[in-house]
Amino acid sequence: MKRVFTKMHGAGNDFILVDDSEGTWSRSPDFIAGICDRHLGVGGDGVIYLCRAGDDDVIRMDYYNSDGSGAVCGNGLRCAASFAYGKGLSGGKRKMTFLAGGNLLTAEVKDDKGTSIRTELLVTEPFRKYELENSEVVYKGGVGVPHLVKAVPDAERIDLCREGRRLRFHERFQPEGANVDFVFFEKKDRPAVVRTYERGVEDETLACGTGCASTAVVLHQFFGFPEKLSILSRGGDILEIEIMKECNILKGVFLTGPAVTVFEGELSQ
Repeated sequence: MKRVFTKMHGAGNDFILVDDSEGTWSRSPDFIAGICDRHLGVGGDGVIYLCRAGDDDVIRMDYYNSDGSGAVCGNGLRCAASFAYGKGLSGGKRKMTFLAGGNLLTAEVKDDKGTSIRTELLVTEPFRKYELENSEVVYKGGVGVPHLVKAVPDAERIDLCREGRRLRFHERFQPEGANVDFVFFEKKDRPAVVRTYERGVEDETLACGTGCASTAVVLHQFFGFPEKLSILSRGGDILEIEIMKECNILKGVFLTGPAVTVFEGELSQ
């Protein structure tokens, strides 16, 4: 049986998206790892399964990292919104609601082609400052998934995989661990540079939506950045972040950025 998929990326963070309305796609870790393999499969940082959630307008989004572990993905949510709009899952509506990671998240297509998307991400764990050994300071919290954020003097010179892996598996944050974001900034009116080591991928990705959102929260909460700020991803795209508050309590962010279709294909199973 041949199954149709779409390869997309959000700021270089790439995914395989499928309409699984009939529930026929495998979700086993072996299948996901195989299809995400960049040599023997389609290649991607993860797989996104989409379907309508019952009779209402909610679209269910199930995201899996390339190792088969489940997660919430900000760049993936933008791609999901573009896919749903283009494939008719949204009923032609530009504004839609997704059930992702147990939360209802909104997304809005900003242009006719569905390449610019504004999505909502919630703070699921308040961010706190931690001092580790040798006076190393990191900030931990969660925007959908757990993140560690560390300010660095030069994002280009850091050994991302070594340092990211060290913090991702640091005993202080076990057993679940965390994604790790390294941020460099000079002025508050210029984009901050972010590089992310993603758990589940166990490597650097060209962008991480929840990582950019987490970094923006940390910059606003601990470094005095304004409620609207820009993040420069490793893939070279600028992501625009708006801090979302209710009664002066930080609730989450709105993230605006690209969603690009790379190609469509058929997979024989």
